Amino acid sequence: MSVVETTSHFWVAAPPLYSSTLLVAPGIDTSGEGRAQTRLEIFDLDGTQVNSVEVEFPASEVGFVELEPFTAALKMQGGVAHGHLKVTSPPGTRHLCRQTIGSSVVLYQDPVPVASRESSFIPVVIGGRREHMVVLVNGGEEEGQIACRLFYANRSPEWTLTVPANGSRVLSLENELLASADQKVWEKGAVQAYVRLSGKQQAPIAGHLIERALGESPEHDQYRCLLSWG
Repeated sequence: MSVVETTSHFWVAAPPLYSSTLLVAPGIDTSGEGRAQTRLEIFDLDGTQVNSVEVEFPASEVGFVELEPFTAALKMQGGVAHGHLKVTSPPGTRHLCRQTIGSSVVLYQDPVPVASRESSFIPVVIGGRREHMVVLVNGGEEEGQIACRLFYANRSPEWTLTVPANGSRVLSLENELLASADQKVWEKGAVQAYVRLSGKQQAPIAGHLIERALGESPEHDQYRCLLSWG
């Protein structure tokens, strides 16, 4: 591997509700000859490496890796067995992750970390039979913290999350932020809101926001990735 190799960090989760596939696309300047090697490292939510594998693809083709065989050892948090996927490939390679959640499919690019003293704002609609989960991955070798604040009506509850080195965390907006708020206007109908994520330390923490629209039954729930931030 070159010293300028491409490294990406993704949040991944285990079946039965979640299923993830890694897509590895060659750089535009590839000669198309030979084979390209990609290394996958999977860490549980506490940052312990639970799997490592190297795969090869023809240098001119997009490679696919089904991640289910490598996620069995992931730990549970908030009802989800999840962790951190670190992907390393030759220079110029692009990494994407396709995640199947129930009957829905979302495709997201390598998210850019929220740096210390930087903030990202994400518009959401709370209430109206919607639920939201913030997922975080620490791609660094040191523990990091990130503040998640939800602005709605005249309220702004905040939660500070500590994410272990190479670990991951999830935060339910409704169950953890809104459940503790004394203002319940969001329960009466759909309310426009904003999520602000602010880095508090130098650790490179990245992630995305998943929205669940409740159907008539769990089999009819719909999921989408609202944003990968940076």
